[in-house]
Amino acid sequence: MGTCNYGILENPNESHDNRGWLLHFNAALSQAKIPGSFGWDNTPSILPASAVPGYHGKSSYLLVSKYNNYDGRGPHGDGHNEVAVLDPDVSQKDPYANASTMKAVKTVLSPVQVPGQSSGARYEWCINSAVVDPADDSVIVNSEAGTVYRWDLAASKLAEQLHLNAPRSEAYTPTLIGPDGTVYAMNNATLYAIGR
Repeated sequence: MGTCNYGILENPNESHDNRGWLLHFNAALSQAKIPGSFGWDNTPSILPASAVPGYHGKSSYLLVSKYNNYDGRGPHGDGHNEVAVLDPDVSQKDPYANASTMKAVKTVLSPVQVPGQSSGARYEWCINSAVVDPADDSVIVNSEAGTVYRWDLAASKLAEQLHLNAPRSEAYTPTLIGPDGTVYAMNNATLYAIGR
């Protein structure tokens, strides 16, 4: 891979809807590459390009990134919080700024409306990093709705879900998969082991 990604918050604050940027450099940090359109509180996960059926680009790997757009923040904040699969080597016009950013190959919208917020505002993806499961071409992600989801990349949908706890704003959490296939997810300061 030979690249480095580093998330920052935008300046001036909220000029990019409080999404920040995912800066992208070569291994020597001497050349800036295409940035991602979200990055300030997120660790992107690496996904083999072969795990995305229908992807025909030249990148050997893709990135899985939180892609939230916080309700009421900045000029475009609409609460349409997503997770995205990004191509680090192909650019697109950023949907919220006059910039070129990593191309979103696939996105999935958070499915649950936040009570009391504007129409279409969804619970944010409460992840520090998502876990990639190349065995079944899927990604496991936590939501502030108190639910952990399996995003089936072949079907382009949230194929499975398990409700863990009541919805709540909380610290950003990772998901992991153990060697036996057990999924580990945190919610409300509790570590859950999910499996058969």
